[in-house]
Amino acid sequence: FCPRCKKITKHYKLQNRLSYACQFCRSQLAPLAGTIFEKTTTPLRLWFFTMYLMTYTRATMSIRDLQNELGVTYKTAWRMFTLLKQMMGQNNGDLLHAPVENNLLRWTFFNRLELKVVEKKETTE
Repeated sequence: FCPRCKKITKHYKLQNRLSYACQFCRSQLAPLAGTIFEKTTTPLRLWFFTMYLMTYTRATMSIRDLQNELGVTYKTAWRMFTLLKQMMGQNNGDLLHAPVENNLLRWTFFNRLELKVVEKKETTE
């Protein structure tokens, strides 16, 4: 869906850029625009790891602990912590759901991203 021309259309990846162009009106759209990841130079891998840490600890870890765990500057850790804490506040802090089945853990981040962890059973022979 193109927000400019209001058509459901194909978008093509622009060469040498991290954005896409509409087939009809050629307006450019960046996938991270309008999210907390917009204009960040921190790798998304660290953002998702921070989401995991904050949901696992229920956001009780300090910014200094987050800085040491990620290996980033205090300013970066503070920015990530405060933005994710705001997002948790919008969802009433309910980002971590209880296990659904036996040996299956499921985390849902911001009602969009789902992470499943299955515990492998050891077999003894």
